[in-house]
Amino acid sequence: MPFFCIRKMYKEEIEKIIIPVIMRNNCFLWGTEILRGRKNTTLRIFIDSEKGVDINDCENISKDLNYEPTLDLNFGEDYVLEVSTPGLDRKFFDINQLKDYIGEELSLKSKELLFGKRNFTGTLLDFSGKNFNLDVNGKTIKFNFDDTDFCRLKPNFNEIMKENSYAK
Repeated sequence: MPFFCIRKMYKEEIEKIIIPVIMRNNCFLWGTEILRGRKNTTLRIFIDSEKGVDINDCENISKDLNYEPTLDLNFGEDYVLEVSTPGLDRKFFDINQLKDYIGEELSLKSKELLFGKRNFTGTLLDFSGKNFNLDVNGKTIKFNFDDTDFCRLKPNFNEIMKENSYAK
C-alpha cells in the first residue's frame, strides 16, 4: 500500500476494532502501544484474563486480528502486530488498573522533575481520581497519573520464586 494512503489511526479507533476480537477469546484488553519505527510501525497489544493468559490466547487473538482489514488500511501491510500478556512487571495504562495492586511496589517515570528527579520507586498506598500516593523511602508522594511517562509494577522476583516453591 502506498505510504500516502495510510492515515493516522488513533488509539480509541484501534481499541474499537480489537476489543471485540479479544473478548471473543475470553480475555480483556490491558493496554496498547503504537511504536513508529523507521521501517515499520508496531502495534503492541497487551491482554489479560481473570483465569490467566497463555501463549495460545495470544496466538488466537493475533490470528483473528490478522483478518481485520481496517488495521491493514490504517497501518499498511508492513506493520508488526504483537499480542502479549502484560507480564509480572506490567505497565499500567489507566489509573483504575492500580486497584488490585495497593500495597505493591511500583516504579514510575514522571514527565516533569519532582524533587530534582523523574524516576521513583515506592509502595502504592492508595489512589483517587487521577492521583495516587506512593510511599517512597518512608515519605508519601502524590502523583497525577497523567503526569507520568510510565508506571509499572516492580515485582519481587525472589518472593515470587519462594511462593511457587521454585527456590528454597
